Amino acid sequence: MNCLAGMDEAGLGPILGPLVVAGMAMTGPEGIDPWQRLSRVISRGAPGKGQVQVADSKKVKQGPHGLQRLERTVLTFWTAWQGDLPANTADLLSACGTDMERLRTCPWYRDLSQELPLFSPREEIELGAHLLDREMQAADMQILHMALRAVEVEEFNLLIDRTDNKSHTHFHAYSEVIRRMLEQVPDGGHLVADRCGGRTRYAKALRDNCPGSRVQVLSEGRDGSVYRLDQEGRSLRLSFVSRGEERAFPTALASCAAKYLREVLIHALNNWFCGQVPGLRRTAGYYVDGKRFLDDIAPFAQSAKLPMRRLVRSR
Repeated sequence: MNCLAGMDEAGLGPILGPLVVAGMAMTGPEGIDPWQRLSRVISRGAPGKGQVQVADSKKVKQGPHGLQRLERTVLTFWTAWQGDLPANTADLLSACGTDMERLRTCPWYRDLSQELPLFSPREEIELGAHLLDREMQAADMQILHMALRAVEVEEFNLLIDRTDNKSHTHFHAYSEVIRRMLEQVPDGGHLVADRCGGRTRYAKALRDNCPGSRVQVLSEGRDGSVYRLDQEGRSLRLSFVSRGEERAFPTALASCAAKYLREVLIHALNNWFCGQVPGLRRTAGYYVDGKRFLDDIAPFAQSAKLPMRRLVRSR
């Protein structure tokens, strides 16, 4: 490994709730496979007793206990990194650098005091974090950084207004996390990012969004696009690949972190609206059910004069 980092996103397709981009950076001995070295506490497939699952978030979240598995994975790593669980949603978001004042302009995000974990026993996560930290120390591995960036609906719509392009809006959020990760990854590190849709060329976007970096194209194609970034005496390798969460452990973990933060915010949104509209069915925010949800809340939204541009994406 030396230093390997990963990035992924969750929530590009829905019409409700945030787009979330996450990054994860780790160090360890060269040639180590974290899935194998940490197999006592980590599973790529269905987790056994004392394990958490690190894989594509879609696989982790599937089934009736998927949200619990997803939460255990993310908060176990967070606690192993930080030493403590965040007390509630607001603490988690604040620790990620979220603009809380801006977020709370949405009525559904004004109260983010729900305790974490939402779906799992706290003692299980604390024990899992202790065991993970012990295994990582024995393997000479370390979590360097976890970055989480939630792009709420109003900000998403403003970016669409500015760019008239959903792909550019997507990469704007990606590039902010790339910059954060580059500040943490040491010389010679490698950042593996899941591809942004079908895009294969990133050099211009990297130059535009990473000022002060010299960007060299190493390869660009359907199998992946690889760049070298020279920045302040450091040389970093950045790869955009398909199914990055299957190729790199930190990318799989970033996939889980992005999905979990989106689920936490969607949970808060549903809680608020269900408290205002009796009998309302919850939503994940994707197009068909999102439209159903909007129809169900329409009378309340109109009477309460809700700021719909903060609730519904323009694309």
